[in-house]
Amino acid sequence: MVLLSVLLSVATFVLLFVPGSARAATSPRPESNQKIALSPEERALILKGKIVLRNLPNPGRKGRTYEAVGILRGSLDEAFAVLTDYGCYADYMPSVGAVRICEATGPSSVVEVKLHLPLGVKKQYRLRYTSTRHESGFEVAWEKLPWPELKPSQTVVDTSGFWSVRTFEDRGLLAVYHVYTDPGHVPLGLTKVAHGVARSKIPDGIAKLRERILRVYRPGKK
Repeated sequence: MVLLSVLLSVATFVLLFVPGSARAATSPRPESNQKIALSPEERALILKGKIVLRNLPNPGRKGRTYEAVGILRGSLDEAFAVLTDYGCYADYMPSVGAVRICEATGPSSVVEVKLHLPLGVKKQYRLRYTSTRHESGFEVAWEKLPWPELKPSQTVVDTSGFWSVRTFEDRGLLAVYHVYTDPGHVPLGLTKVAHGVARSKIPDGIAKLRERILRVYRPGKK
């Protein structure tokens, strides 16, 4: 039972809050002139404040790809400032124990993240974040970099993804949180359970970003 809890906790966080690179994801990162396609049902849910979860195909790859879509309250400048303030991720991203900025050059930053998970489990990653701004919005992509000093048990095989945020009619900002991850070996019989729990938690990425923007720029509002 303890082993199962550890596996689920690790898999959940890896999918949710450890970004990678848009190049490694199954679907391409949206370009500045590419609209985010929403079905009528998805649009209706999003306009009610709900977060839509998508399970994307991942042919030929061991990991899983998920995407959450929802509306943010705030300006593009505010959302961009929060998402690119990597050093503050430990203040609001669950299980992030510490963050160290190793290098920051223009729109690219190399960041080391230490995670403190339940039952004493710890993971570490070295990531490169790259941000791109355009007239209607911005993207923040990330990739997992080599960290030779770490043992395989201290990290994951691969993880990748991006944030895409842009203006959405007169409703505010539409945010897409796209994540691919391959956590590596999971004991036989627990794979579906681990991925199922992780999938159900993906929308928290957008929920936590919403809360952070309000806390920083509109304290006291809910």
